[in-house]
Amino acid sequence: MGTNSVFGRDRPERGSSLHVVLDGVPLVTTAGASSEVELLAEVPMTRSGRRPRLALGTELQVSWGWRDKVRTRPYRVADVVSTVSGHPSWRLVPLSPSVEGTRRAVPRHTLALPAVLVLADARWSGQTVDLSVAGVRLALPPVSNAAAGDLPEPGTAGELALLLDDERVAVPVSVVRASVLPDGTRDVRVFVTGDLDEQRVKLRDFVLASDPAGDPGQAKGEPVSAS
Repeated sequence: MGTNSVFGRDRPERGSSLHVVLDGVPLVTTAGASSEVELLAEVPMTRSGRRPRLALGTELQVSWGWRDKVRTRPYRVADVVSTVSGHPSWRLVPLSPSVEGTRRAVPRHTLALPAVLVLADARWSGQTVDLSVAGVRLALPPVSNAAAGDLPEPGTAGELALLLDDERVAVPVSVVRASVLPDGTRDVRVFVTGDLDEQRVKLRDFVLASDPAGDPGQAKGEPVSAS
């Protein structure tokens, strides 16, 4: 097997983008030195600008792109080291060969739950179409012709309140996109932001409990904290 066929297919190349999921949150980092015995990967930043801390021995799935496909390989965190960039990096040890996989490691479920989206002074009530710990798709009541103010602006930050098991859970979100469907329903997609606080833990646990098979991209081991 030549070097060209090994890099990319069996292990990521130096400088390539790596995708990991920690506590149900997808993060992107960069591959450093890569061999068949270990992989260096810079500890990724969360959206709030923090770097998660993993206990040594934690297992996680790493995904990367190769020839318009996605490769996935399980690794164990063996150490946290400093590199020439000055940023901390994980020293990862592979646990098994890579396989063709998918980056959609966070489970998504089709569920209709009461939802309220609050952005600045605007408030929209509707229901969920599907949800995961990373994002939610909402259906808002139909309008005949969407005018200014009828649709949330992409990039707008706010709060989404959901009714999960008869309990109100509110998480910070950012609008990804919004449009009007042929029947007039307003289709709104939001990304869940912020750190893993009590409310987001409740959302994560609700989603994961709806997926008995478990999340193949979920980091295993001790809980993750952010530094």
